[in-house]
Amino acid sequence: MLFAGTGLAHTGFIATITVGSLIAEDLLGSASLAGLPSATATIGVAIGTAPIAALMARQGRRAGISGGMGLAAAGALIAAAAIGLDSFALFVVGMFAFGFGNAGDRLSRYAAADVSPPQQRSFAISIVVWAGTIGAVLGPLLLEPTERLAEDLGLAGLAGPVLLGAAAAALAAIVAFFGLRPDPLSFVDEATQDEVDAAGAVGSLLRLPTVRYAIVALIIGQVVMVLIMTMTPVYIRRAGDGLGIVGLVIGAHTLGMFAVSPLTGWFADRFGRLPVMVTGQVVLVVSAVMAAAVGGDDTVLLVAALFLLGLGWNFGFVAGSAYLTEHAPTAQRVRLQGVADAMVWTSGAAASLSSGFLLEAWGFAALSLIGAALVAIPAFLLVYYRSVILR
Repeated sequence: MLFAGTGLAHTGFIATITVGSLIAEDLLGSASLAGLPSATATIGVAIGTAPIAALMARQGRRAGISGGMGLAAAGALIAAAAIGLDSFALFVVGMFAFGFGNAGDRLSRYAAADVSPPQQRSFAISIVVWAGTIGAVLGPLLLEPTERLAEDLGLAGLAGPVLLGAAAAALAAIVAFFGLRPDPLSFVDEATQDEVDAAGAVGSLLRLPTVRYAIVALIIGQVVMVLIMTMTPVYIRRAGDGLGIVGLVIGAHTLGMFAVSPLTGWFADRFGRLPVMVTGQVVLVVSAVMAAAVGGDDTVLLVAALFLLGLGWNFGFVAGSAYLTEHAPTAQRVRLQGVADAMVWTSGAAASLSSGFLLEAWGFAALSLIGAALVAIPAFLLVYYRSVILR
């Protein structure tokens, strides 16, 4: 059920986010704020993560996931209505609610870890992340068909992918509500709850070098990926290509994000989470440099660069999530995951918001090279904390 729900959620999310920058540019006539809808959705995810994680801690994963996806469906409907009303402000509000609800889906990967032994947690998380492959394939492929369907119904063409987001989120909510029985948190060993006394509050955990490194690595992976991915549709359309090419390139990107997840999880369990995280950071640098070197009409090279961008993110996201989980005591795990994800999505939102300004000011190449340079931050922390992290 986690697999099915995540597949549905990602299909709608990817389709909606992909056209968000195009809708913004159409509504405003400029790309300067084209990253704002995606940023707002990501801010919604960030703000929604902590309360939904708290809800999960009190009432279980099922309540958090199903409730969140129901809210995401409502947000997407608001965003679609805003397109017809030609209201950028209302579109941003809808995207915020859409993102807030999707925080439930983002936390669902940890539910797989709840039901798995420690030595298999990376693989378990990877299977849920792998479900995003469904969205990676269907989301971009459905851009043109949903655009045509919306036009046939007398709606704005770009409202079609947004309505797809609403329908997919609603179905994901139904799957979670009826399918996650018993609740995944019921499998957590309650005998370890006394660990909280030794571990203290979540704030004390954030001072641990291993936790800090895991969170920073997750943040940088998200920032680099979002910074480049968000402006890629605008970069392609300005080169003269249409939504079909946008879907192809973003489809390759999201395929890289999700398709190899089981292998990533297996490698992380077999060879260690840390080596996989570092490998992902290297791949991010390579992909960002490639993206900086290609033109908006170089479809083949853009497909390769964006695929590698997704692949680097995947290595860091799967291995980093497991690395964070294994360094958190059971009693504080859910809340720490919520705090960490809030930091990750907030940083991603900042990257999305700044991407439009960077594109307009310096161009796509400079934007991509900035992303490559950011990978130096987790590399520095790894060296700085090497006596603790590498022991």
